[in-house]
This record gives sequence, C-alpha cells and structure tokens, in this order.
Amino acid sequence: MLLETASFQYAEKTIEEESKISANRRGNILASIKKCLMAIFLIAILSVALPPEVFAAGAADGVENPKSCKQCGMDRTVFTRSRMLIVYADGTTVGVCSLHCAAAEMRQNRDKQVKSLMVADYVTQELIDAKTATWVVGGNKQGVMTSLPKWAFAKGEDAQKFVKENGGEVTIFAEAMGLAEEEISGEAATTHTHTHAGHDMGLGAQMLFNPAMGDQIYHTHPAGMWMFNYKFMHMDMNGLRDGTTNVSQENVGFMRGKPYNYMMIPTDMTMDMYMFMAMYGITDRLTVMAMANYLWMNMSMLMDMGPMSMKPVKEEPPMTVNGFSDTELRAMYKINKYLVGSLGLIFPTGSIDNEFTTMGRTYRNPYDMQLSSGTYDLSPALTYNGLSDDAKWNWGAQVQCTWHIGENNNGWSFGDNFKVTSWLQRALGPVTSWLRLAYNDTGKIRGYDPEIAKLLDPNPMKGASMPDADPNNYGGQRLDGAIGLSFQKGPFSIGFEGGIPLYQNLNGLQLKTSWFLNAGLQIMF
Repeated sequence: MLLETASFQYAEKTIEEESKISANRRGNILASIKKCLMAIFLIAILSVALPPEVFAAGAADGVENPKSCKQCGMDRTVFTRSRMLIVYADGTTVGVCSLHCAAAEMRQNRDKQVKSLMVADYVTQELIDAKTATWVVGGNKQGVMTSLPKWAFAKGEDAQKFVKENGGEVTIFAEAMGLAEEEISGEAATTHTHTHAGHDMGLGAQMLFNPAMGDQIYHTHPAGMWMFNYKFMHMDMNGLRDGTTNVSQENVGFMRGKPYNYMMIPTDMTMDMYMFMAMYGITDRLTVMAMANYLWMNMSMLMDMGPMSMKPVKEEPPMTVNGFSDTELRAMYKINKYLVGSLGLIFPTGSIDNEFTTMGRTYRNPYDMQLSSGTYDLSPALTYNGLSDDAKWNWGAQVQCTWHIGENNNGWSFGDNFKVTSWLQRALGPVTSWLRLAYNDTGKIRGYDPEIAKLLDPNPMKGASMPDADPNNYGGQRLDGAIGLSFQKGPFSIGFEGGIPLYQNLNGLQLKTSWFLNAGLQIMF
C-alpha cells in the first residue's frame, strides 16, 4: 500500500514539475539570449575601441587595392610591412603579400614589362620604390612566405637600427630579389598559388590554426585552401557534487533517510569523443566547415535496493553507450583583421533512444548517456584574435552560444549553453605553447522523457531511481584551465592539451569533472 501511494504521489509530482518547466522555459531562453548578446557586444566594443597597435602591428585600414595577394590569396591588409605593388606597362596592377610572391608573379609574366615596383617601408608601412629601398635579409623577425625574411626600408639608418635589434644583413634590392628568385626556382608556377596552404601561411599561422585546443576556435582560410583535422577528446568525471559542495557517497542511498534518495548511485564516468572536421576557404573572407563526432561513454554505479531488501550496496555493471553523435555545418566570415563571425547549424544525427538493463528490466538511458540532443541547434560565435608585432604571441577570446530549438521527439531538450573562451599562445620556432581559460554556463534540461522518467518511480518493483534521470540535475557553471603544446612540420601539425576545472557550480546532484585531455592531428593544403 505504501509503495502504491508513493507511485501515485510520484505521478502527481511529475505533472506539477512539467507545468513548472513549461512556465520557466521562456524565461530561460531569454536569459541565454541576453548573455550571448551581451558578450558579443563587449568583444565587438573591445575590438573597435582599442587602437590596433595595442594588439598587433599593422598598417592603417586604407591598404591599397587589391586586398588579396594574387599569388597566394592571403590578405594584404594583414601583411602590411611586406606587401608589394607591381604596375605593368600595359596598365595592369598586381598586389602581392611579399617579395617572394612578387618574384613568382614576375617569373610567370616574363613577357610583360614592369613599369614600377613598390614595396612597403617597414617603419611607416607606406609604399616606396623597391629598387631604391635599403633591404635587410635575415634576422629573427619571421618572414612572409619564406624562411629567410626580407624587409625594405626607406631610410638606411632605419635598416641599421633594425639589424642592431633583430639581426640580419643590410643589402640592396638586386641581392634580395636574387635570393627570392632562388627560393622559387624549384617551384612550378601552376602550383605556386597553393604553396601557402602547405606551410608558409604567414605570420602567426601555426597559432591561428591550432590543432588541439579543446574548444573549436573559428577562423578563416585563404580561397581554395583545405584543412582536415582529427581530434580526440577525453573527459574524466569522478565523485558527486551539488552546487559548489562535494557530496560523499555516504549521503546517497535508497529509503535510508539520507539527504539524497536514489537507488542507483553514479561513482565515475568517462567520455571519449572522436571528432572529424573539414574546412574549405570559398573566398579569402568566407570559410565553411563540416564536423562529425563519434562518442564512447562509460558510467560506473553502485546499486542500493534499500534496507527492506536485506541486500548490501554493491557495484552495478557499468552503463556503456557508443555511436555517432550530432553533425555540425558552419560558415565563418572574416569581418576584419581581428574579428571572425560564424554561425553553425547542428543536426541531430545521433540516437536518443539508447537503453540499458538492470534488475532484469530494460530502461531508456538517462539524458547524459544519450548520443544526441535530438534537436536542431543554432550556434553563433564571435572570435577575436590579436598578434604581436614579432608574431611570437597570439591572444584572443571567443564567445559562443548554442540554442536548442524546440523539443526532440522524446519531449525534452538540453539547456542552452553560453561559452566564453580566452587564450594566450607563444610560438617557439615550430613549437607553440598556450594557456587557455574556458567558462561554460549550461541550463537545466527543458521538458522530460516519459521513458527516462520511469527510472524515478519510487516503487523498486517499477523504477531504479538515479540522479541522472532528473532533468533538474543538469547544467551549471564551470571554469576550466588548460595548458597545451603543438608542433608544426610542413603541412602537418600535432598538438596536445590537458586541463582541470578551476570552479564548478552544478545544478543539483551530478558527477563532477576531474580532468580532461585533448589531442589533435591536422593537415592543410
């Protein structure tokens, strides 16, 4: 009789909670939208309000047309100190990003007479006559499209000062051009336009195209460039937490008068994600991306059938699920040299009907052990990137929101997610090291799955209650800290990142995150 009464009360409670969830749903969605808009607004204001010299070296916005290098497709407004302008006798004008690309351009058009050849003065970034400029070859400033830097100066004293501070040798135009011609002598003219994709993407490229950061940092590629990335992400969760307080397993039990009344008690969980991503530059400003994910999750639990069963608390066989998760398509647009805006659409290609068996009964897996959100999701993002004058430091921030549109076929949806990521990177030759902070704010689950809700039935002959089956025990705030290292060799790069939570404030009783590890392998061509 007591169990029947408990089941009836459970049904009444479920109906009441459903009405409360519906009433709060609009408020939660509006709150998520406000957070995203505020963060996007702050990053946009920051990038506009602060002068460019605070972040990275570069010329004024008024770089002459064309904006893109004819040879490699790179944005000339980024490489203002090395850019060149070629004017042919027939009146045609060609813009390139560097002396290397200028040599390749004139090599391809030997039959055309060059009327004038202009190069940017390294100091003022204004165009000067390349043939009368003073040139510096070598030094510790990273070159553009070359491993041997070549810079031009309007004044000889500026060149001498540069050599004292950065090394290199002062020379004349003919010597610098001869070295550039030697570099391209082995390259086929028909393939030169894509050499940047394999190795020389320019200043800071190895940091801007990081292979292993746990969060996708959205960026654009030159037109015609492909990038493929494989990333492995492992997360380990161990021990329970409610809010900011750790909860001992001794405080969880079934019908024992403990603070948390659950029959199945999660103890630890691991999640492995295998990500496959492809990116392609449609234009110098517009890049598209496709990403597929494969998940493998394993949860260990204890079973407490209560004092009436006369059975001890014992370890339950782990709950395991694996398979393809959701698929994302995204477009990224370069707003200016610092900002990239992007919009992703996530398709529910994974299953939300995964099941497990316990006590001879089959139940639908709790929400965190499903492979998909089951909803179509929108994910806008705004990314800021800054680069130091010597291209040895990169810093940036990204704000991203994920909105789960409507409910899935089983009557629920994950809470919306608001994420802010910031990073600081240092290039050490072909090696890059970085520090990263990531803040996540995720809402509770909206709605509920009637099949999953059966787990919460207090009648042990019907249910097998566990905290993961309660939609209120989801989401919260978490701040992660991570450190990473990557290595680039030609078109290939590999990297590793590890981190731990610095702060966790969870909604209800959940497994807390202990640590995570990311590894990535990337190729560009």
